[in-house]
Amino acid sequence: MKIQFMLFPDEGDEPDHSLTFELPGMPQTGDRVTISHPSQEGCTDFIVRRIHWNLDHPDSGPSHRASEFVIGTTSAVTVECEFQVGPYASEEHKEVAAGTAT
Repeated sequence: MKIQFMLFPDEGDEPDHSLTFELPGMPQTGDRVTISHPSQEGCTDFIVRRIHWNLDHPDSGPSHRASEFVIGTTSAVTVECEFQVGPYASEEHKEVAAGTAT
C-alpha cells in the first residue's frame, strides 16, 4: 500500500516536507517511525499524529440494497507525523525538530 507521510515540525504548522513509501501495513496514531537515508549519517524519527483516508465510491446514490455489493477503493492514505529526536538522529533532523534549521 502506498502511504504518503506529511512531516510537521510543530503542532499546527504547515508540513515541512512529505515522503511516499510502499508499506505492508498501516502505522497507528502514537507509533514512532524511523527513516534512514543511505547517503546521510543518522536517521529521522517521527511520531504519527493522525491518518487521513481518501476513499472513492462508484455509487453516487444515498443508499443501495443490501443484496447489491458496490465496493469502493482507497485513493490515498496520508499519515501526519511530528518531528521527534531519537538517539541516532542526524544533525539536520535535530535542527529542524528544534526549530533552528536555516
